[in-house]
Amino acid sequence: MKLTFLIATFSVLVLSGLSGICQIQSSVFIPPYKGIFTAPAKKIPTAFTPDAPIAGNGDIGIVLGGTPDKLCIYISKNDFWKAKPGYPEGGLCLPGGLNLSIPEIQGAQFYADQVIANGNIHGIFKKDGLTVTLRAFVPADKNLVIIELSAAGKPCTVTSGLWAKSGFDSKTESGMKDGVKWVTRYFDTPDLDWPSYVALALKTIGSAGNTFILKPGSKVFLMIGVYTNHDFPDYLEQACNSVKNATSETNQNLDKLNNLWWKNFWSESCVETGDTILQKYYYGSQYLLACCSRNKNFPPGLCGNSITDDAVNAWEGDYHTNYNFQAPWWGCYSSNHISLTDPYDSPILAYMEKAKKHAQEILHCRGVYYPVGIGPKGFSSSMYPLTEEKMMKTYGIKDLNLEGGHMFCGQRSDAIFLTVNMFQRFYLTYDKEYALKVYPFIKEVANFWEDYLKYENGQYNDYNDNFWEVGPWTSNWRKDMLSGDYNNTNTLGLLKMFARGFIEISTFLEKDEQQREKWKHIRDHLYPVPMVEIDGKIRIKACEGGTSSGSESRTKPGFGRVSAYVHGFPGGGSGVKTDSSFAGILCKEIGCWGKNPGGDADWNNLGNGIETYFTTAIRVGYNPDTVLLRLKERIGKTALPNLWIPQSGGLTETLSAVPSCINEMLLQGFEGMIRVFPAWPLTQDASFEKLRTWGAFLVSAERKAGIIPSVKILSEKGRDCNVENPWPGKLVRITSEGNPDKILKGRLLTFKTNAGENLILKPETKQ
Repeated sequence: MKLTFLIATFSVLVLSGLSGICQIQSSVFIPPYKGIFTAPAKKIPTAFTPDAPIAGNGDIGIVLGGTPDKLCIYISKNDFWKAKPGYPEGGLCLPGGLNLSIPEIQGAQFYADQVIANGNIHGIFKKDGLTVTLRAFVPADKNLVIIELSAAGKPCTVTSGLWAKSGFDSKTESGMKDGVKWVTRYFDTPDLDWPSYVALALKTIGSAGNTFILKPGSKVFLMIGVYTNHDFPDYLEQACNSVKNATSETNQNLDKLNNLWWKNFWSESCVETGDTILQKYYYGSQYLLACCSRNKNFPPGLCGNSITDDAVNAWEGDYHTNYNFQAPWWGCYSSNHISLTDPYDSPILAYMEKAKKHAQEILHCRGVYYPVGIGPKGFSSSMYPLTEEKMMKTYGIKDLNLEGGHMFCGQRSDAIFLTVNMFQRFYLTYDKEYALKVYPFIKEVANFWEDYLKYENGQYNDYNDNFWEVGPWTSNWRKDMLSGDYNNTNTLGLLKMFARGFIEISTFLEKDEQQREKWKHIRDHLYPVPMVEIDGKIRIKACEGGTSSGSESRTKPGFGRVSAYVHGFPGGGSGVKTDSSFAGILCKEIGCWGKNPGGDADWNNLGNGIETYFTTAIRVGYNPDTVLLRLKERIGKTALPNLWIPQSGGLTETLSAVPSCINEMLLQGFEGMIRVFPAWPLTQDASFEKLRTWGAFLVSAERKAGIIPSVKILSEKGRDCNVENPWPGKLVRITSEGNPDKILKGRLLTFKTNAGENLILKPETKQ
């Protein structure tokens, strides 16, 4: 495989700002892209996505805000929640931060960058012969924030101020211990599901006191320990101990370990598209997710860990189960960044016992029934306000006791949607340990739908299950909650997806054969996707009937993002190889996108949908040149300097948009066969290394001037492999070290593999 090589050390590469695509040294990929900032951030502080430099270690996140003379490092952490029921009473909260006052550079020239190669933030501020330089990072696997300050030209005075965020019924404290300044913020009132405490502890290395002189030629390090009671019961002690004995050598060692973590992360896969914009946001999105998704017990919510204010006004920053929580990781599976998805399952499994009670008490079913919003540790973040006064203030209604006060929003499909990511990880890894971990939840989802579906006249029907969220914020919400849609397109697609997954995973684990047969019956007798003919065209409908069957403009016939999730990506309900007829119908629907600007089905919809529109279009066979054009247009609409592509709805969910689309254009496997360059424009060269696909295969290939020299496949689990012939009409030679070559022919190449086997496919020279 031919990629671009760069002979340079890691540190030189990081600071050089060299342009390029895949930069490889010793077979390790290092992306050269940066977020560049030439003015202070404006969208800060905010509970939404800031327009400022971001760094993090997957648990602790930092954001650089302020002006040169009054800088602020905001510090957030995935596990610091106010766990108070009743929306909007709780949610993810901001621990605090560090202020840096440098009066001599008031009005200085501002420059900062966000280096995605190793998670460093740099700041350079110049005024009247004085240059102040800042470097900040969060070491991998350490509960620390490190800030390095230096000056050139002349000295300046710096005053540091560690602070804890106040308000939202929290309490704060501060003090000194063993030369370490500390602050705490906490929520511990009896009305909480569980208390949260956080401590920030600061030590200054290279100078003494909160105010010091920064001299040319010397450096001052500020190290901040950040711990919660979810890390350790003695969280304050741990925070202080983590920094009190630190030295400049400690920082150097942590810097090296951090660089190594990022080096290993970027080596997991590589793509080269030849398009700088696509490359930049492909890797930028993966960087931002890596910054916020590594705490296995506390995954990032809607806002990630880059909040600079409490997330109460951003839907509490919780885990929305009807797609927002699932979406951030959709690009990780195919990018081979599996470890980033480790946190996903924790809150789902922690909520299971509550969800079982919901199913029994509210719908009189076995299995699990999930509300729209949950949090960590079994917390329900989506309960209606618990007092009449707050109900009136929030919704203009005094009483709401439907469905136990939880926001199910008329949707029964949240739990089944949560299985989408589980099946993606299972199909792409065939990891037995993981399958055993999530199977109890998957089985409970199966139990629920076996009870909830109605088998009538030879088919399974789904009643009172809304396509869209309903609640006090919608018209006729009480009617919709009590007698909603039937046979909605979203749930039907999810049931089709789930049947396939349950049959596969239960067979793999050799469990529940009788229940497996039940799901084969459901699969074969499920109500068909609702469609209608309009002006001679077959159109997909939101549902067969009910309150959303056309009574509102958003649910008239048409293929919008909700249907795209289940029939395109990530659900995989149709494809050009396995269901070309249905894929063709959806492809024609996509041809209508953009004809109603600002509507739900719009390439440039700035509300929600970037995480599915473009990848779905690829899966159903839409023109790839158009998809890439529309994707770049959409990036240009809202992209921030920190490489985030925000929308008005969920925040972290957009991080999957570019990686999933590009990966799907280069490699597909969801239809049971490996397809290389299935939807990449013929006139564009491209290559990829170690992309992951269904069957636990890692695939590498290059196409240059329309020619694919070879395809490399690593079989992790030794499963049978099906490959669509990359050289149509030609014989293919398959070589593997220690095994005799195979010569295969035909449209579909099928062969056995061994666990850990590396195979190379090439067109046979002697045809």
